Amino acid sequence: MISVTSATKNYILQPELIRKHKKALQWLSTTIMWKGELIFFQKALIDYAPLFYKLKDKKKIDHFENLFLYYSGEVVDSLRSKLRQHENRLASALKTKNETSTRYFREHDSLMDELSTFSKSYNELKADFLKFISSANKKG
Repeated sequence: MISVTSATKNYILQPELIRKHKKALQWLSTTIMWKGELIFFQKALIDYAPLFYKLKDKKKIDHFENLFLYYSGEVVDSLRSKLRQHENRLASALKTKNETSTRYFREHDSLMDELSTFSKSYNELKADFLKFISSANKKG
């Protein structure tokens, strides 16, 4: 079995591949956290929704609910799938000792950019939601 976490003398690019592998594992861990937070946010939304009665607040509740479902059911799952496929390609490259293929490197940078962009959007949504929910405490 190929281990991407231990260095050997078989690969010239292995240290760089290990760095990329660790970064991908960090993102995989982050996607697990996002899924858990989204479940928590959905439950909080259900709990706090009755405290809001204005039409604009009801629209915000719908907006948050739609985004939580979309992020949890599609976006985060898609990113996790891409990360897993990416890691499978790394394992294959290490197994075959093919250091001429640049696909993994090109794919890695693109995937990391995609994750970083989503992370920014997710953090903005999270901040907006927490601010919105905290306003319920002032109303109740």
